[in-house]
Amino acid sequence: MKPIVGITAEVKEDGSYFMASVYTKAILQAGGVPLIIPLVPKGDIAELCEGIDALFVTGGEDIDPSYYNEDPHVHLGRITPKLDEMEFALVQKMLELDKPYIGVCRGLHMLNVVCGGSLYQSIHSQRKEPVMQHLQKADRTHRSHSVKVDKDSLLYKLLKEDEFKVNSYHHQAVNEVGDNLKVAAKAKDGIIECVESTKHSFVFGFQWHPEEFALDGDEASKRLFKAYVQAAVKRKNN
Repeated sequence: MKPIVGITAEVKEDGSYFMASVYTKAILQAGGVPLIIPLVPKGDIAELCEGIDALFVTGGEDIDPSYYNEDPHVHLGRITPKLDEMEFALVQKMLELDKPYIGVCRGLHMLNVVCGGSLYQSIHSQRKEPVMQHLQKADRTHRSHSVKVDKDSLLYKLLKEDEFKVNSYHHQAVNEVGDNLKVAAKAKDGIIECVESTKHSFVFGFQWHPEEFALDGDEASKRLFKAYVQAAVKRKNN
């Protein structure tokens, strides 16, 4: 049976849910069955995590900085407290179960926070070092800036590329790296672009959006999602 990949949806101001179709299409292309996750009561998280084989946390709004013991910066964007609470518990439980995880943009940030790390609430305001444009003004498949991959990483083994260009849609970024996470890729200005777990079988957080490239035919990104779904199959069989 194909693995079920839970994908979190954004929560809009009117309480409705939104998810770009690229997320579900990337999972379908890789051989998984996508399941959109709405807001779920905390008491049902454990049962939900038992029922899915992998988790994909998508991009979206900022995370409440109280999760990493900070007060809100003046340039903090919109937060969604109920989604923060649900995703935090969801990621925590999936890590406990050692089920495959991919987080993109906000999904990277949530992974890092769950693991005890912190974020730059506004990279252009808080970083002392010069920062390039990370909120590109171009189509989502446009590759805005380059990243350098650590050759001693699982990411390098999967992508088989040590430097390439990525898309960029964020104003926040990883600051202090969480426990059991390793930096797998950085931009030239030092912004962390990918982390991977040193403790779990398949856990990645990406600052860019590889799902866009996978659907656009990029072979390296397609390999990443294939490996993700295969990891979910292996975990399911075990």
